[in-house]
Amino acid sequence: MTSASREKSSTLPGLGFIENQVGIGLELIGQVVVLLFQTISYMVRGRIDIAETFRQAYMIGVKSFVVVGITALFVGFAMSLQISRELVNFGADTAIGGVVSLALVREIGPITAGITVAGRVGSSIAAEITTMMITEQIDALKVMRIDPVEFLVVPRYTAGLIMLPVLSIYAMFIGLIAGIYIANIAANLPAETFLDSVKQTILDRDFTVHFLKSIINATIIIIFSCAIGLHTRGGAEDVGIATTRTIVWVMTCIFIFNYFVTSLTYAPR
Repeated sequence: MTSASREKSSTLPGLGFIENQVGIGLELIGQVVVLLFQTISYMVRGRIDIAETFRQAYMIGVKSFVVVGITALFVGFAMSLQISRELVNFGADTAIGGVVSLALVREIGPITAGITVAGRVGSSIAAEITTMMITEQIDALKVMRIDPVEFLVVPRYTAGLIMLPVLSIYAMFIGLIAGIYIANIAANLPAETFLDSVKQTILDRDFTVHFLKSIINATIIIIFSCAIGLHTRGGAEDVGIATTRTIVWVMTCIFIFNYFVTSLTYAPR
């Protein structure tokens, strides 16, 4: 075997794996786009199960309050401690409130809520719908002339659009309280000075970015979870594979879209 042949045989398996993964990714993105348009179409026509939407809002939002609160609290502690110590070294302790609040409103609030809900809810939705596919419950819905998108996806997406902004605001306020406490402990900064800096720094457009990221996160979490669940076949092993795949895709997309929204909405103050 020549050196060229050996090189070709060693690289082809790697290229085949990459091509396979790219193909799977493009297929999933296509499924997500189609599912999103179908879901929005039902919502625009008012075909929303209100009772199921409230139940999903409870599952997605209310049951996530504790874990989101704990996560936001300690993220706020760590971030405020680091910022406070650095700004005190530069003699800019009065700017601590503005820097902490800006990070919370534009980045930490939506990201904390999004990642926490992705781990707790996204995996659950993917596992539930994948199990329904494997046990042929989805096929039974189709036999009864019930569209799985209308029955399963629309209530979850509607609930996600409602609860993710609420959880993001909640995470932002918990982080702000943690910031006030740590700034007082680490930099001896009174709460009044901290809040004055917040008022001078935060603008209306920052809250617009906050809500935009929350809506995007809700779309990513719910639509990706449902799309993966609705297109998974196989046995019990595939439930775990679908759940893992959901978490990887959702968290990756949350960070990617967070960057693009931040870069597109940035404007000098």
